[in-house]
Amino acid sequence: MLDTSNWDKSSKGPILMYCGNEGPIEMFYKNSGFYNDVVSKELKGLIVYPEHRYFGVSMPFGDQKTSYLKENLVYLTTE
Repeated sequence: MLDTSNWDKSSKGPILMYCGNEGPIEMFYKNSGFYNDVVSKELKGLIVYPEHRYFGVSMPFGDQKTSYLKENLVYLTTE
């Protein structure tokens, strides 16, 4: 997910990254008002919200049923 609402590309505003936890990234985006409304606005930055595999819509094998097969869970490295 990208938030470009405050990014000033012409002045080379920074690219910021917000690391969420294990969960759908939309939840973290909706609850990070200070980062979205203050930090990125002041810095004129773009915010990147990466999502952990196996959470939210980031299912590495397309759907939850296939992604959660035992042979595919070897790629789930969250500890």
